[in-house]
Amino acid sequence: MATPPPPNYEHTLSVNKDDLQYFANTEIGGLLDDLNQNPGYNVMQRYAGMLDGGGNSLLVGNKLFFADSIVLDFKNLATGLATDLGTLKSQMRQAQVKIQLTLTIMDEAHEEAMTAAEMMEVLTKVSTAAPPPKTS
Repeated sequence: MATPPPPNYEHTLSVNKDDLQYFANTEIGGLLDDLNQNPGYNVMQRYAGMLDGGGNSLLVGNKLFFADSIVLDFKNLATGLATDLGTLKSQMRQAQVKIQLTLTIMDEAHEEAMTAAEMMEVLTKVSTAAPPPKTS
């Protein structure tokens, strides 16, 4: 099997509005929805005290287990995981907002941009215009 060629860095990368909207609304939105609806994540949040319901015992086999050190260690683990996942959610929400801002800026720039024909017309007028009269 042949090795793929190296990337071509001579082209311009472009991102269109549809790609950004899809990524912000569908991809990031779906990730956040999945995380919010994930039962394991919700259990971690409850056990960490971040959601109502709490957790103060572990089920080992078919018996509740109340060994304080193990329960505390698990609570610390749950708190760390829930905190890290909460940070991820926050960062994803910020990414959504920034992408939406980018889309707004793109819309405004598109509305204000000249077409190539308009630009050529301006350049033609400038290049064929008579120089201004000299003032002494």
